[in-house]
Formats: sequence, C-alpha cells, structure tokens
Amino acid sequence: MRVTRPPLVVRLSALVLLIAATAVASVPASSAPASVAPVRPSALALGHGGVLYVADDARHQILAMTPSGRFHVVAGTGTAGYSGDGGPAVRARLTHPAGMAVLGDGGLVFADDSDNRVRVVLPDGRIKTLAGDGRFGWVQSGTRARQAHLGSPAAVAVGPDGLLYIALSGANEIVRLDHDGSLARIAGSSRDGGINGIGGPALAASPSGPNGLAFDGQGDMYIAGFNAKALLMIDRKGLMRYPGGNRRGFYPRGDGGIVSGPSGRVFAIDTQRVLTLNPEGEHPVADFARLHSDSMRTFLPDGIAVGRDGSIYVDTFRGNGWASRSLIAVIRPDRSIRVLWRGP
Repeated sequence: MRVTRPPLVVRLSALVLLIAATAVASVPASSAPASVAPVRPSALALGHGGVLYVADDARHQILAMTPSGRFHVVAGTGTAGYSGDGGPAVRARLTHPAGMAVLGDGGLVFADDSDNRVRVVLPDGRIKTLAGDGRFGWVQSGTRARQAHLGSPAAVAVGPDGLLYIALSGANEIVRLDHDGSLARIAGSSRDGGINGIGGPALAASPSGPNGLAFDGQGDMYIAGFNAKALLMIDRKGLMRYPGGNRRGFYPRGDGGIVSGPSGRVFAIDTQRVLTLNPEGEHPVADFARLHSDSMRTFLPDGIAVGRDGSIYVDTFRGNGWASRSLIAVIRPDRSIRVLWRGP
C-alpha cells in the first residue's frame, strides 16, 4: 500500500459530496436541540474553530463541545436505530457511534458501529451513508460501498492519498473507500479473529479486532488491535509488521484510540498512558497513573484527539474499568492537564 504526501482531504470531500448527492432541503435553524451533557463519552475528534466532537455510546448521539464548554447534539435523536439519511443529522437514528474523522470542508465522517455503516454529517447538517448496507459481513474488493456488508466499523481515518480508510473490528479487516465509490480490502485475510501474516503483504495478513487507525507523515498506517491487545502497522512497502519489530502488550481501550497529530506524529492510548508512535517503536507522552490527583490516577482514557498546537484531548466515563469519574481533559503542550468537563 503506497501512498503519497501531502494529505489531499479535498479529494475525499469531493467523493463524499458525490456519494451524498441526493437533493434535500437544508437544515432549518429550529432543528438545533438544547444543550445536553455526555453520558458515556468514547471517541473524540477535533473540528474547526476548536469544537471537540464526542461520540456518546450510551446516548447513541454525537455531541459537540464548544470552546465555552457547552455541549449540543450534532447527530442522533438519542434512540438507537438507523434512519434519517438525506435529512437533518439531529433527526437521524444512530446505534453506538464510534471513531470519527473531520474532513477539510468541515464534514464529520463516523463509524455507525452497530448499524454496520459509515456515515457523514455534511457541513450543512445533513447526514448521509457512505458505506454499508446494514448487514454484518466481509468485504469483497470492488463492491459498491453502500451495497457492502461491513463487520462492525469501529474507526475511520483519512489517508495521505485523500481517501477514507475504515477499520472493521468484527470482520478483522481494513478497507478503503476508492474514488469510484467502491471498497477495496487493504488487510484481513482471516475470519478466525487472530493476528496472522506478520512480515508479509498486508492484503494476505490480518489484524485482530482493529479499533483504531492513523497515518504518520511518511504514509505508514498504524492499527490498534483490541482483541489481541497488539499494535500493528502497514508500512510504505505494503507489509504488515509490528512497530519496532517485536510484538508487545498494547491495550487500546476505545474505538478511535489512535490519531494522527501535527508534524506527522501518531498518538495512541495504551491503558493509562498516551504515546507517540513511529516505525521504530513508541515514546511516552503522559502517564495518568503517576499523577497526584485522585481523579486522574483513575483516569482510563478511551478517545483521543490532537490539536494543531499539540494539545491532546482525552476522555473516560465512570465504570470504564476502574475509572471513578466521567471526564474530558486536555494535555497542553507544556504537559499540564486541565479538566474540561467532569461528569457524575
């Protein structure tokens, strides 16, 4: 899998608009809901103007946290299900939204996990399905995206080629949405759930429960594998391997728990640590277990997002392992930590 720099997100934006080209009315201003609060925040994404998107697994909604600290609904009625394509995203039903990615035009692509679909909230507030027919299954390359069976999409990422990549945690596959609207399988040759094919071509190899995707500045893809508790990568030669050359225990918790940051660095969550990754291995950035604050010592982050200034946003919810509080926090470039929201 060879890709080129720089990121051409405009290509994906054009593809999204092509796939979503059903004429519908624009979102009426009155459809904006009142302020809400998260229940079970998981995946995060940072949008334009400092808006932090929060996928709420319990609410079946995507929320936006403004710089003032208020939340409002971006997508989802709060009732699980699948509906609303072509209309206002706030009137659509989602089921367990997971990993997200923000496009150059401000559109928000997300994995609608239990609906076995990938959807997008367009800049005008409409929602459209990009991939998936709602049935669980495995992808055959060349299948039209909206006619494909997706096996529990957990994370999405925009590649340096400007195309959308999707981690299918239930099918143990990585697929790509091509310019012609079809899907191509990048990795995932086995349905048994185990890791195999390491050191060989990615197309003949398999991750295990992939729930996170990110690209570094050189075009290497990093894959968080939840089931096997391992970190993998597909290098620029198209080979699947372990960063640093050896497998070790890696504990990604939430969907989308790995993200591309500024300067081509990749950031990931590993239990209570935040790491940066490269082909040679990993480097710790923060370790919540070593903090003196009681609330942060029991902080088990799920989602992660990184701003242009290097600020790292993380979240957790009460009952996540031994997490005692629901929190959204930011690690500033000077490594100071500020809690942005504290739940029950």
